[in-house]
Amino acid sequence: MDVDVRDHGQSRYTVHVSLTEGEVRGAFDRTYQQLSDRGGIKGFRPGKVPRQIIDRNYDYEMIQAATYEYVVQDRLQQALEEHDLRPLDQVDIEQGSPPDEEEELATSIKAGLVDEEETEEVDEDAEEHDHECDEDCDHDHEEIALVEGEPFDFYTTFTAYPRPELPDLSELKLRRPVVEITDEEVDERIEQLQRINAEEVDPDRSTIEEGDVVVVDLKIVLEDEDADEASAQEQEIAIGDRQYIADIDKALVGHESGDTVEVDYTFEDDHPDAEVAGKAARVIAEIDSFSARELPELDDDFARSLGDYSGMDDLRESIREELQTAADREADQELHRQVTRHLIEQTEVELPEEFIDGAAEQGLDDLRGQLQQAGMSLEEFAETSDIDETELLENQRAQAQGSLTLRFALEALAREKDIEVTDEDMAQELQRIAEESGGDLQMVEQAAAVQPNFTDEVQERVMRRKVLDDVVAAAEIEEVPREEYEAEKEAEAATRAAEAEEDGQEEDAADEVDAEDLSGEIDKEEAAETSKESTEAAEDENVRESESQ
Repeated sequence: MDVDVRDHGQSRYTVHVSLTEGEVRGAFDRTYQQLSDRGGIKGFRPGKVPRQIIDRNYDYEMIQAATYEYVVQDRLQQALEEHDLRPLDQVDIEQGSPPDEEEELATSIKAGLVDEEETEEVDEDAEEHDHECDEDCDHDHEEIALVEGEPFDFYTTFTAYPRPELPDLSELKLRRPVVEITDEEVDERIEQLQRINAEEVDPDRSTIEEGDVVVVDLKIVLEDEDADEASAQEQEIAIGDRQYIADIDKALVGHESGDTVEVDYTFEDDHPDAEVAGKAARVIAEIDSFSARELPELDDDFARSLGDYSGMDDLRESIREELQTAADREADQELHRQVTRHLIEQTEVELPEEFIDGAAEQGLDDLRGQLQQAGMSLEEFAETSDIDETELLENQRAQAQGSLTLRFALEALAREKDIEVTDEDMAQELQRIAEESGGDLQMVEQAAAVQPNFTDEVQERVMRRKVLDDVVAAAEIEEVPREEYEAEKEAEAATRAAEAEEDGQEEDAADEVDAEDLSGEIDKEEAAETSKESTEAAEDENVRESESQ
């Protein structure tokens, strides 16, 4: 078997397979032997049926078709494996030899794969070639019968998975931001628990103080609105939490029930709601009532009330371990992000334009959907952000390029390192999703069973995490204090921003991509949403099954 592979660029290939007379004859022999082994012909044992008897009992065109299917599938698979090519979609087989370079180039131009500036020269060459071979060339590649004892050619042109050129990871150096939990951080968490477990009591005073819980009727009146026409909403405000618009909680201190408190406020220019972005407003709070919070004593009884703790020392140690575990997990995720950024920046891969365009359009559609949920159109967002839709699409293209580069780099690494996702890996990941989302493990497992897309997404996340873990394990890791590491990152970001502003250019695609998201790390919110959607679909499937029964 002779195999010729033409690389057209942008992951487009033509694979041409030529079989000799002997190979074709051997393929027919195989088909005849299979039919003989099948048996069922009276007077002959399976495997002992002569060829002439098979010809009497089977249509010869069927024998040709079966042989053709075997030849094409088996030999093409061999050729693809030999040249490490993986078609993205099902390939179309053409019998005979592929067109020459002029015809192929003309076809590529029509498909948008080659710059149209080359069309004039190609058109002239192709026209001359067509004239010369009108009588001899088979442009339509009509079906050619596979003839026993004669050579046979076939070819296919397809888009393959890009083959990235990976960076050398043998001397990769990473910096792990480490933190040692302080007594102050433990004290802060205990104080949070103390406030959460506070008891609300009637105050023995008429004015509001720090720590009180206040019930107000709250209005937000824009500069061009009438306060009398604005609607009020009842809201409970904990004084001192500092989580409220215009620090209205701070302004309530010293006031009494029945008082009305007003605070001026200006919304940010980039506020997602275009109707309020950049506008001045008055925050008006009419005080209905308030209560004091009586904090519990921080003693051993308080610790025991929170769980299986022997006392305050045990509680403090448990909190310290919990905070340290979270800090260590974040440090490990930062190592993943560093590997991700390195792969995006250093991997060389020729991405098909249709890949980038498709991913960019999908990203734009996702953004449009998110904005619609927030009550905002894409046009309004673009206007508020002082950017047009063309620039939005270009930004999405930059992100898509980084995302695709990472995807193919991780896939290549997984194949290179022979990393596979086991059933145990999948079970652990589904357990993790259930725990982080607060969902039911059985429903998550059922969702994975009935939703192939969900299963594929989970499998891909596991694969990516395993690949990144493998790269991190082999890297040289320097531990640095978290404060130092974060200061370095801020300085680098400021330098990049200054350079981008000076050059008048957008940041590099690698900077556009959220490395944490692309590394497959799922935060609790994402896991919850994934689990919710998947379990709902599983429930729907159960309903359909019960109805059919």
